[in-house]
Amino acid sequence: KACLAAKEAGAAFVKTSTGFSTAGATVEDVRLMRQTVGEEMGVKAAGGIRDRATALAMLEAGANRIGASATGSIIAN
Repeated sequence: KACLAAKEAGAAFVKTSTGFSTAGATVEDVRLMRQTVGEEMGVKAAGGIRDRATALAMLEAGANRIGASATGSIIAN
């Protein structure tokens, strides 16, 4: 419902989470968000993305932006 409301309001992106809670982005969340908003909006995966494999899985699921505080680790590995 939040993704549909954001789309109706004209938002450019939707975002999975802030990363400041107990859970972050999941591949399932990203896939559902992408299916909901379509290709015309961006999907940002954020929260809990700490390695390259997870970042790539988020991109494969439909994210086109990654929010991560572990950028160095993601790039290095």
